[in-house]
Amino acid sequence: MRNEKVSLSLRVAYLQKVFPLFLISLVIIYQLGLARWVHDHYSHSLHYGVEILFYASVGPLLSYWILGLIRRWLDEKKQAQQMARTSERYLASITRASADAILSLDPVGRIESWNRGAELIFGYEAEEILGRPLSDLFGGTEAAVVELRWLVESVGEAGFVRGHETTCQDAAGRQVIVDLTATRLADESGQVLGLSIILRDITERKQREEEIHRLNANLKKQVALRTSELAEKVDQLARANAELKQLDRVRSEFVSLVSHQLRAPLTNMRGAVERIEGGCEIRNATCVRMLTILDQQITRLDKLVQDVLNAARIETGDLTINAEPVSVLPVVAQVVEQMRVRASGRPLRLSEKPGLPLVYADRDRLAEVVMNLLDNADKYSPPGKEILVGLSADDSGVTISVRDFGVGIPEGDLQRVFEKFYRADNSDSQAVYGYGLGLYVCRLLTEAQGGHIWAENHPEGGAIFSLTLPLERQISLVSPLGGLHVGPHSAD
Repeated sequence: MRNEKVSLSLRVAYLQKVFPLFLISLVIIYQLGLARWVHDHYSHSLHYGVEILFYASVGPLLSYWILGLIRRWLDEKKQAQQMARTSERYLASITRASADAILSLDPVGRIESWNRGAELIFGYEAEEILGRPLSDLFGGTEAAVVELRWLVESVGEAGFVRGHETTCQDAAGRQVIVDLTATRLADESGQVLGLSIILRDITERKQREEEIHRLNANLKKQVALRTSELAEKVDQLARANAELKQLDRVRSEFVSLVSHQLRAPLTNMRGAVERIEGGCEIRNATCVRMLTILDQQITRLDKLVQDVLNAARIETGDLTINAEPVSVLPVVAQVVEQMRVRASGRPLRLSEKPGLPLVYADRDRLAEVVMNLLDNADKYSPPGKEILVGLSADDSGVTISVRDFGVGIPEGDLQRVFEKFYRADNSDSQAVYGYGLGLYVCRLLTEAQGGHIWAENHPEGGAIFSLTLPLERQISLVSPLGGLHVGPHSAD
Protein backbone atom coordinates (compact mmCIF):
# COMPACT_ATOMS: atom_id res chain seq x y z
CA MET A 1 0.00 0.00 0.00
CA ARG A 2 2.82 2.35 0.85
CA ASN A 3 4.36 1.65 -2.56
CA GLU A 4 1.08 2.58 -4.20
CA LYS A 5 1.04 5.94 -2.30
CA VAL A 6 4.58 6.69 -3.42
CA SER A 7 3.76 5.81 -7.02
CA LEU A 8 0.63 8.05 -7.03
CA SER A 9 2.54 10.98 -5.52
CA LEU A 10 5.25 10.66 -8.15
CA ARG A 11 2.73 10.60 -10.97
CA VAL A 12 0.91 13.71 -9.62
CA ALA A 13 4.21 15.55 -9.20
CA TYR A 14 5.20 14.61 -12.75
CA LEU A 15 1.83 15.87 -14.02
CA GLN A 16 2.34 19.18 -12.18
CA LYS A 17 5.58 19.73 -14.03
CA VAL A 18 4.58 18.51 -17.46
CA PHE A 19 1.08 20.04 -17.78
CA PRO A 20 2.10 23.78 -17.69
CA LEU A 21 4.86 23.14 -20.23
CA PHE A 22 2.41 21.26 -22.43
CA LEU A 23 -0.14 24.09 -22.19
CA ILE A 24 2.45 26.81 -22.97
CA SER A 25 3.74 24.80 -25.95
CA LEU A 26 0.19 24.34 -27.24
CA VAL A 27 -0.56 28.10 -27.00
CA ILE A 28 2.70 29.04 -28.74
CA ILE A 29 2.07 26.58 -31.56
CA TYR A 30 -1.49 27.88 -31.92
CA GLN A 31 -0.42 31.56 -32.02
CA LEU A 32 2.39 30.95 -34.48
CA GLY A 33 0.36 28.66 -36.64
CA LEU A 34 -3.43 28.63 -36.82
CA ALA A 35 -4.03 32.08 -35.23
CA ARG A 36 -1.54 33.85 -37.51
CA TRP A 37 -2.93 32.15 -40.63
CA VAL A 38 -6.51 33.16 -39.72
CA HIS A 39 -5.35 36.72 -38.94
CA ASP A 40 -3.64 37.07 -42.35
CA HIS A 41 -6.39 35.63 -44.51
CA TYR A 42 -9.66 36.44 -42.76
CA SER A 43 -11.37 39.38 -41.06
CA HIS A 44 -10.84 40.54 -37.51
CA SER A 45 -14.24 39.28 -36.46
CA LEU A 46 -13.47 35.72 -37.67
CA HIS A 47 -10.07 35.85 -36.02
CA TYR A 48 -11.70 36.99 -32.79
CA GLY A 49 -14.26 34.12 -32.97
CA VAL A 50 -11.50 31.55 -33.53
CA GLU A 51 -9.59 32.90 -30.51
CA ILE A 52 -12.66 32.66 -28.31
CA LEU A 53 -13.42 29.09 -29.55
CA PHE A 54 -9.83 27.89 -28.98
CA TYR A 55 -9.39 29.25 -25.50
CA ALA A 56 -12.94 28.32 -24.45
CA SER A 57 -12.57 24.66 -25.53
CA VAL A 58 -8.93 23.82 -24.87
CA GLY A 59 -9.06 24.60 -21.15
CA PRO A 60 -12.14 22.48 -20.31
CA LEU A 61 -10.97 19.58 -22.51
CA LEU A 62 -7.55 19.50 -20.91
CA SER A 63 -9.10 19.79 -17.45
CA TYR A 64 -11.51 16.93 -18.24
CA TRP A 65 -8.64 14.74 -19.47
CA ILE A 66 -6.48 15.50 -16.45
CA LEU A 67 -9.29 14.87 -13.97
CA GLY A 68 -10.11 11.56 -15.71
CA LEU A 69 -6.49 10.54 -15.49
CA ILE A 70 -6.36 11.40 -11.81
CA ARG A 71 -9.62 9.54 -11.20
CA ARG A 72 -8.24 6.42 -12.89
CA TRP A 73 -5.16 6.67 -10.73
CA LEU A 74 -7.34 6.96 -7.64
CA ASP A 75 -9.38 3.90 -8.72
CA GLU A 76 -6.20 1.92 -9.17
CA LYS A 77 -5.06 3.06 -5.73
CA LYS A 78 -8.37 2.07 -4.18
CA GLN A 79 -8.26 -1.36 -5.85
CA ALA A 80 -4.68 -1.88 -4.69
CA GLN A 81 -5.68 -0.90 -1.17
CA GLN A 82 -8.56 -3.39 -1.22
CA MET A 83 -6.26 -6.15 -2.44
CA ALA A 84 -3.71 -5.25 0.22
CA ARG A 85 -6.37 -5.34 2.94
CA THR A 86 -7.65 -8.69 1.62
CA SER A 87 -4.11 -10.07 1.63
CA GLU A 88 -3.53 -8.73 5.13
CA ARG A 89 -6.74 -10.29 6.38
CA TYR A 90 -5.82 -13.60 4.68
CA LEU A 91 -2.33 -13.58 6.21
CA ALA A 92 -3.80 -12.61 9.56
CA SER A 93 -6.31 -15.51 9.39
CA ILE A 94 -3.48 -17.91 8.50
CA THR A 95 -1.46 -16.62 11.44
CA ARG A 96 -4.41 -16.91 13.82
CA ALA A 97 -5.40 -20.40 12.62
CA SER A 98 -1.88 -21.84 12.43
CA ALA A 99 -1.11 -24.71 14.81
CA ASP A 100 2.43 -23.35 15.11
CA ALA A 101 3.28 -20.46 17.39
CA ILE A 102 3.71 -17.30 15.24
CA LEU A 103 4.71 -14.14 17.05
CA SER A 104 6.52 -10.88 16.35
CA LEU A 105 9.18 -9.14 18.42
CA ASP A 106 10.30 -5.54 18.59
CA PRO A 107 13.98 -4.78 17.83
CA VAL A 108 15.05 -5.56 21.43
CA GLY A 109 13.20 -8.89 21.62
CA ARG A 110 9.90 -8.07 23.37
CA ILE A 111 6.80 -9.93 22.22
CA GLU A 112 4.38 -7.76 20.22
CA SER A 113 1.93 -10.34 18.78
CA TRP A 114 0.69 -13.76 19.94
CA ASN A 115 -1.46 -16.12 17.85
CA ARG A 116 -3.84 -18.94 18.72
CA GLY A 117 -1.17 -21.61 18.03
CA ALA A 118 1.10 -20.00 20.65
CA GLU A 119 -1.74 -20.12 23.17
CA LEU A 120 -2.30 -23.82 22.52
CA ILE A 121 1.39 -24.73 22.74
CA PHE A 122 2.44 -22.61 25.72
CA GLY A 123 -0.85 -21.99 27.55
CA TYR A 124 -0.40 -18.19 27.84
CA GLU A 125 -3.17 -15.79 26.87
CA ALA A 126 -2.11 -12.84 24.74
CA GLU A 127 -2.53 -10.30 27.57
CA GLU A 128 -0.29 -12.42 29.81
CA ILE A 129 2.69 -12.49 27.46
CA LEU A 130 2.60 -9.38 25.27
CA GLY A 131 5.36 -6.91 26.15
CA ARG A 132 7.51 -9.53 27.86
CA PRO A 133 10.91 -10.52 26.43
CA LEU A 134 11.17 -13.76 24.50
CA SER A 135 13.75 -14.93 27.05
CA ASP A 136 10.86 -15.42 29.53
CA LEU A 137 9.50 -18.07 27.15
CA PHE A 138 12.97 -19.65 27.08
CA GLY A 139 12.83 -20.07 30.86
CA GLY A 140 13.84 -16.62 32.11
CA THR A 141 17.32 -17.74 33.14
CA GLU A 142 20.61 -16.06 32.35
CA ALA A 143 21.20 -18.63 29.65
CA ALA A 144 17.81 -17.69 28.12
CA VAL A 145 18.86 -14.00 28.00
CA VAL A 146 22.13 -14.96 26.28
CA GLU A 147 20.22 -17.12 23.79
CA LEU A 148 17.82 -14.23 22.97
CA ARG A 149 20.76 -11.87 22.48
CA TRP A 150 22.41 -14.37 20.16
CA LEU A 151 19.15 -14.77 18.23
CA VAL A 152 18.70 -11.00 17.72
CA GLU A 153 22.31 -10.56 16.64
CA SER A 154 22.23 -13.54 14.26
CA VAL A 155 19.05 -12.34 12.58
CA GLY A 156 20.53 -8.84 12.35
CA GLU A 157 23.60 -10.20 10.53
CA ALA A 158 22.14 -12.91 8.31
CA GLY A 159 18.53 -11.78 8.03
CA PHE A 160 17.17 -15.06 9.35
CA VAL A 161 17.81 -18.08 11.58
CA ARG A 162 16.37 -21.43 10.52
CA GLY A 163 16.18 -24.88 12.16
CA HIS A 164 17.28 -23.78 15.63
CA GLU A 165 16.14 -26.31 18.22
CA THR A 166 15.65 -24.99 21.72
CA THR A 167 13.65 -25.66 24.88
CA CYS A 168 10.84 -23.39 26.05
CA GLN A 169 8.69 -23.44 29.17
CA ASP A 170 4.89 -23.31 29.07
CA ALA A 171 2.56 -21.69 31.59
CA ALA A 172 2.49 -24.88 33.70
CA GLY A 173 6.28 -25.09 33.88
CA ARG A 174 6.58 -28.05 31.49
CA GLN A 175 9.40 -28.10 28.99
CA VAL A 176 8.47 -27.80 25.32
CA ILE A 177 11.05 -28.62 22.66
CA VAL A 178 10.58 -26.34 19.63
CA ASP A 179 12.06 -25.79 16.19
CA LEU A 180 12.59 -22.02 15.84
CA THR A 181 12.68 -19.95 12.65
CA ALA A 182 13.35 -16.20 12.97
CA THR A 183 13.17 -13.60 10.18
CA ARG A 184 14.12 -9.91 10.23
CA LEU A 185 11.32 -7.37 9.62
CA ALA A 186 12.33 -4.08 7.98
CA ASP A 187 10.68 -1.16 6.15
CA GLU A 188 11.47 0.17 2.65
CA SER A 189 14.40 2.15 3.91
CA GLY A 190 15.95 -0.89 5.61
CA GLN A 191 15.12 0.27 9.10
CA VAL A 192 14.70 -2.81 11.38
CA LEU A 193 11.15 -3.09 12.71
CA GLY A 194 11.65 -6.28 14.67
CA LEU A 195 11.61 -10.05 14.22
CA SER A 196 9.07 -12.61 13.04
CA ILE A 197 9.28 -15.85 15.07
CA ILE A 198 7.77 -19.26 14.20
CA LEU A 199 7.94 -21.95 16.90
CA ARG A 200 6.98 -25.52 16.00
CA ASP A 201 6.38 -27.99 18.83
CA ILE A 202 8.63 -31.04 18.20
CA THR A 203 8.43 -32.52 21.70
CA GLU A 204 6.62 -35.68 20.57
CA ARG A 205 8.93 -36.09 17.60
CA LYS A 206 12.01 -35.83 19.83
CA GLN A 207 10.47 -38.30 22.24
CA ARG A 208 9.82 -40.72 19.36
CA GLU A 209 13.38 -40.20 18.13
CA GLU A 210 14.72 -40.92 21.61
CA GLU A 211 12.51 -44.01 21.82
CA ILE A 212 13.70 -45.17 18.41
CA HIS A 213 17.29 -44.52 19.46
CA ARG A 214 16.73 -46.52 22.64
CA LEU A 215 15.08 -49.34 20.72
CA ASN A 216 17.92 -49.34 18.18
CA ALA A 217 20.48 -49.51 20.96
CA ASN A 218 18.57 -52.35 22.58
CA LEU A 219 18.23 -54.07 19.20
CA LYS A 220 21.97 -53.76 18.62
CA LYS A 221 22.60 -55.36 21.99
CA GLN A 222 20.15 -58.15 21.20
CA VAL A 223 21.70 -58.68 17.76
CA ALA A 224 25.18 -58.76 19.27
CA LEU A 225 24.00 -61.23 21.91
CA ARG A 226 22.19 -63.43 19.37
CA THR A 227 25.17 -63.22 17.02
CA SER A 228 27.45 -64.36 19.78
CA GLU A 229 25.07 -67.19 20.67
CA LEU A 230 24.74 -68.11 16.99
CA ALA A 231 28.52 -68.12 16.57
CA GLU A 232 28.77 -70.40 19.58
CA LYS A 233 26.05 -72.67 18.15
CA VAL A 234 27.85 -72.71 14.80
CA ASP A 235 31.07 -73.71 16.54
CA GLN A 236 29.22 -76.43 18.43
CA LEU A 237 27.56 -77.59 15.21
CA ALA A 238 30.91 -77.62 13.42
CA ARG A 239 32.43 -79.70 16.22
CA ALA A 240 29.41 -82.03 16.23
CA ASN A 241 29.60 -82.31 12.44
CA ALA A 242 33.30 -83.13 12.63
CA GLU A 243 32.53 -85.75 15.26
CA LEU A 244 29.74 -87.17 13.10
CA LYS A 245 32.05 -87.34 10.12
CA GLN A 246 34.63 -89.10 12.26
CA LEU A 247 31.98 -91.51 13.54
CA ASP A 248 30.77 -92.08 9.99
CA ARG A 249 34.31 -92.85 8.85
CA VAL A 250 34.76 -95.19 11.81
CA ARG A 251 31.39 -96.85 11.05
CA SER A 252 32.29 -97.27 7.37
CA GLU A 253 35.69 -98.65 8.24
CA PHE A 254 34.12 -100.97 10.81
CA VAL A 255 31.47 -102.21 8.37
CA SER A 256 34.07 -102.75 5.68
CA LEU A 257 36.43 -104.48 8.11
CA VAL A 258 33.77 -106.74 9.58
CA SER A 259 32.31 -107.55 6.18
CA HIS A 260 35.67 -108.46 4.72
CA GLN A 261 36.62 -110.37 7.83
CA LEU A 262 33.35 -112.29 7.57
CA ARG A 263 33.72 -113.04 3.88
CA ALA A 264 37.08 -114.76 4.35
CA PRO A 265 35.74 -117.33 6.89
CA LEU A 266 32.60 -117.77 4.77
CA THR A 267 34.73 -118.54 1.74
CA ASN A 268 36.77 -121.01 3.75
CA MET A 269 33.58 -122.59 5.12
CA ARG A 270 32.12 -122.94 1.63
CA GLY A 271 35.36 -124.54 0.42
CA ALA A 272 35.34 -126.94 3.38
CA VAL A 273 31.73 -127.95 2.69
CA GLU A 274 32.53 -128.55 -0.98
CA ARG A 275 35.54 -130.70 -0.01
CA ILE A 276 33.43 -132.69 2.43
CA GLU A 277 30.79 -133.21 -0.26
CA GLY A 278 33.45 -134.24 -2.79
CA GLY A 279 35.45 -136.44 -0.45
CA CYS A 280 32.63 -138.20 1.34
CA GLU A 281 32.10 -141.50 -0.47
CA ILE A 282 29.25 -142.73 1.70
CA ARG A 283 26.72 -140.16 2.96
CA ASN A 284 23.88 -140.88 5.26
CA ALA A 285 20.65 -138.84 5.41
CA THR A 286 21.85 -136.74 8.36
CA CYS A 287 25.08 -135.72 6.62
CA VAL A 288 23.23 -134.76 3.44
CA ARG A 289 20.72 -132.70 5.43
CA MET A 290 23.40 -130.98 7.50
CA LEU A 291 25.57 -130.17 4.49
CA THR A 292 22.56 -128.72 2.71
CA ILE A 293 21.78 -126.53 5.74
CA LEU A 294 25.41 -125.41 5.95
CA ASP A 295 25.44 -124.45 2.27
CA GLN A 296 22.17 -122.53 2.57
CA GLN A 297 23.30 -120.62 5.68
CA ILE A 298 26.68 -119.82 4.13
CA THR A 299 24.86 -118.46 1.04
CA ARG A 300 22.56 -116.36 3.20
CA LEU A 301 25.42 -114.95 5.25
CA ASP A 302 27.36 -114.19 2.08
CA LYS A 303 24.28 -112.40 0.69
CA LEU A 304 23.91 -110.42 3.92
CA VAL A 305 27.56 -109.36 3.83
CA GLN A 306 27.15 -108.36 0.17
CA ASP A 307 24.07 -106.23 1.01
CA VAL A 308 25.88 -104.53 3.93
CA LEU A 309 28.85 -103.71 1.71
CA ASN A 310 26.64 -102.36 -1.08
CA ALA A 311 24.60 -100.20 1.32
CA ALA A 312 27.76 -98.80 2.93
CA ARG A 313 29.37 -98.05 -0.45
CA ILE A 314 26.25 -96.35 -1.80
CA GLU A 315 25.79 -94.21 1.33
CA THR A 316 29.43 -93.07 1.27
CA GLY A 317 29.43 -92.50 -2.49
CA ASP A 318 32.04 -95.15 -3.18
CA LEU A 319 29.93 -97.40 -5.40
CA THR A 320 30.65 -97.00 -9.11
CA ILE A 321 27.88 -97.12 -11.72
CA ASN A 322 29.09 -98.19 -15.16
CA ALA A 323 26.13 -97.05 -17.28
CA GLU A 324 25.78 -98.13 -20.91
CA PRO A 325 23.04 -99.09 -23.37
CA VAL A 326 21.66 -102.42 -22.14
CA SER A 327 19.11 -104.87 -23.49
CA VAL A 328 16.95 -105.84 -20.51
CA LEU A 329 15.65 -109.24 -21.65
CA PRO A 330 18.97 -111.16 -21.72
CA VAL A 331 19.98 -109.78 -18.29
CA VAL A 332 16.66 -110.74 -16.69
CA ALA A 333 16.61 -114.17 -18.38
CA GLN A 334 20.11 -114.95 -17.06
CA VAL A 335 19.13 -113.95 -13.50
CA VAL A 336 15.97 -116.08 -13.70
CA GLU A 337 18.05 -119.11 -14.72
CA GLN A 338 20.44 -118.53 -11.83
CA MET A 339 17.48 -118.29 -9.45
CA ARG A 340 16.04 -121.56 -10.76
CA VAL A 341 19.26 -123.30 -9.78
CA ARG A 342 19.29 -121.74 -6.30
CA ALA A 343 15.57 -122.15 -5.55
CA SER A 344 15.17 -125.77 -6.57
CA GLY A 345 11.55 -126.75 -6.83
CA ARG A 346 10.35 -123.14 -7.16
CA PRO A 347 8.68 -122.53 -10.52
CA LEU A 348 9.71 -119.22 -12.15
CA ARG A 349 7.97 -117.95 -15.28
CA LEU A 350 9.36 -115.15 -17.44
CA SER A 351 6.97 -113.57 -19.90
CA GLU A 352 9.46 -112.84 -22.66
CA LYS A 353 8.74 -109.83 -24.81
CA PRO A 354 11.19 -109.37 -27.69
CA GLY A 355 11.79 -106.02 -29.31
CA LEU A 356 12.13 -104.04 -26.08
CA PRO A 357 14.09 -100.76 -26.44
CA LEU A 358 17.52 -100.36 -24.88
CA VAL A 359 17.88 -98.78 -21.47
CA TYR A 360 20.82 -96.84 -20.06
CA ALA A 361 21.97 -98.82 -17.02
CA ASP A 362 24.73 -100.81 -15.34
CA ARG A 363 24.33 -104.44 -16.46
CA ASP A 364 25.76 -105.95 -13.24
CA ARG A 365 23.83 -103.63 -10.90
CA LEU A 366 20.62 -104.31 -12.82
CA ALA A 367 21.18 -108.04 -12.43
CA GLU A 368 21.81 -107.55 -8.71
CA VAL A 369 18.53 -105.64 -8.28
CA VAL A 370 16.52 -108.30 -10.14
CA MET A 371 18.20 -111.09 -8.11
CA ASN A 372 17.30 -109.31 -4.86
CA LEU A 373 13.67 -108.95 -5.98
CA LEU A 374 13.50 -112.64 -6.93
CA ASP A 375 15.12 -113.63 -3.64
CA ASN A 376 12.59 -111.49 -1.76
CA ALA A 377 9.70 -113.11 -3.68
CA ASP A 378 11.11 -116.55 -2.93
CA LYS A 379 11.18 -115.78 0.80
CA TYR A 380 7.55 -114.66 0.99
CA SER A 381 5.94 -117.14 -1.44
CA PRO A 382 4.47 -120.39 -0.14
CA PRO A 383 6.35 -123.57 -1.13
CA GLY A 384 5.57 -124.69 -4.67
CA LYS A 385 4.01 -121.37 -5.73
CA GLU A 386 5.48 -119.87 -8.86
CA ILE A 387 7.07 -116.41 -9.24
CA LEU A 388 6.08 -114.35 -12.28
CA VAL A 389 8.54 -111.98 -13.97
CA GLY A 390 7.09 -109.52 -16.51
CA LEU A 391 8.61 -107.02 -18.93
CA SER A 392 6.90 -104.04 -20.58
CA ALA A 393 7.84 -100.74 -22.19
CA ASP A 394 6.32 -97.33 -22.86
CA ASP A 395 7.56 -93.84 -23.71
CA SER A 396 9.02 -93.33 -20.22
CA GLY A 397 11.12 -96.52 -20.04
CA VAL A 398 11.24 -100.27 -19.61
CA THR A 399 9.50 -101.81 -16.58
CA ILE A 400 10.50 -105.06 -14.85
CA SER A 401 7.86 -106.59 -12.52
CA VAL A 402 8.26 -109.47 -10.05
CA ARG A 403 5.08 -110.95 -8.58
CA ASP A 404 4.85 -113.41 -5.69
CA PHE A 405 1.83 -115.28 -4.35
CA GLY A 406 2.39 -114.61 -0.66
CA VAL A 407 0.18 -112.76 1.82
CA GLY A 408 0.94 -109.36 0.34
CA ILE A 409 2.04 -106.15 2.09
CA PRO A 410 -0.07 -104.09 4.52
CA GLU A 411 -1.23 -100.89 2.80
CA GLY A 412 0.56 -98.72 5.36
CA ASP A 413 3.87 -100.44 4.60
CA LEU A 414 3.88 -100.13 0.80
CA GLN A 415 5.88 -96.86 0.93
CA ARG A 416 8.21 -98.05 3.69
CA VAL A 417 9.37 -101.45 2.51
CA PHE A 418 12.33 -99.81 0.74
CA GLU A 419 13.58 -98.13 3.93
CA LYS A 420 16.75 -99.27 5.60
CA PHE A 421 16.25 -102.14 8.09
CA TYR A 422 12.47 -101.96 7.63
CA ARG A 423 10.42 -105.16 7.45
CA ALA A 424 6.68 -105.34 6.89
CA ASP A 425 4.66 -106.46 9.90
CA ASN A 426 2.80 -109.53 8.63
CA SER A 427 2.41 -113.13 9.69
CA ASP A 428 5.61 -114.21 7.92
CA SER A 429 7.85 -111.35 8.98
CA GLN A 430 9.48 -113.19 11.86
CA ALA A 431 9.68 -116.53 10.16
CA VAL A 432 11.48 -115.25 7.07
CA TYR A 433 15.22 -114.70 7.18
CA GLY A 434 16.45 -111.13 6.49
CA TYR A 435 17.47 -107.81 7.99
CA GLY A 436 15.67 -105.31 5.76
CA LEU A 437 18.67 -104.42 3.57
CA GLY A 438 17.83 -106.14 0.28
CA LEU A 439 14.99 -103.83 -0.83
CA TYR A 440 16.86 -100.81 0.53
CA VAL A 441 19.84 -101.69 -1.70
CA CYS A 442 17.44 -102.24 -4.63
CA ARG A 443 16.05 -98.71 -4.23
CA LEU A 444 19.49 -97.10 -4.01
CA LEU A 445 20.84 -98.98 -7.03
CA THR A 446 17.72 -98.27 -9.10
CA GLU A 447 17.71 -94.54 -8.29
CA ALA A 448 21.46 -94.36 -8.95
CA GLN A 449 20.71 -95.53 -12.52
CA GLY A 450 17.99 -92.90 -12.97
CA GLY A 451 15.13 -95.33 -12.40
CA HIS A 452 12.20 -95.70 -10.05
CA ILE A 453 11.06 -98.67 -7.92
CA TRP A 454 7.79 -99.29 -6.10
CA ALA A 455 5.61 -101.97 -4.56
CA GLU A 456 1.89 -102.76 -4.78
CA ASN A 457 -0.52 -105.55 -3.94
CA HIS A 458 -2.15 -107.67 -6.65
CA PRO A 459 -5.98 -107.78 -6.47
CA GLU A 460 -5.89 -111.60 -6.48
CA GLY A 461 -3.24 -111.81 -3.77
CA GLY A 462 0.48 -111.47 -3.44
CA ALA A 463 2.75 -108.47 -3.97
CA ILE A 464 4.25 -106.96 -7.11
CA PHE A 465 7.64 -105.21 -7.04
CA SER A 466 8.35 -103.11 -10.13
CA LEU A 467 11.19 -100.96 -11.35
CA THR A 468 11.41 -98.69 -14.39
CA LEU A 469 14.66 -97.72 -16.09
CA PRO A 470 14.86 -94.80 -18.54
CA LEU A 471 15.36 -95.36 -22.23
CA GLU A 472 18.77 -94.83 -23.74
CA ARG A 473 17.64 -91.90 -25.93
CA GLN A 474 16.20 -89.84 -23.09
CA ILE A 475 18.45 -90.74 -20.15
CA SER A 476 19.61 -88.07 -17.75
CA LEU A 477 21.50 -89.99 -15.07
CA VAL A 478 20.83 -88.47 -11.67
CA SER A 479 22.35 -89.75 -8.45
CA PRO A 480 20.18 -89.08 -5.35
CA LEU A 481 23.21 -89.47 -3.11
CA GLY A 482 25.41 -87.12 -5.10
CA GLY A 483 28.44 -89.38 -4.72
CA LEU A 484 27.91 -92.26 -7.13
CA HIS A 485 30.43 -92.29 -9.95
CA VAL A 486 29.69 -93.07 -13.56
CA GLY A 487 32.49 -95.14 -15.00
CA PRO A 488 34.12 -98.55 -14.75
CA HIS A 489 33.01 -100.26 -11.57
CA SER A 490 35.36 -101.92 -9.17
CA ALA A 491 35.04 -105.49 -8.04
CA ASP A 492 33.18 -106.24 -4.87
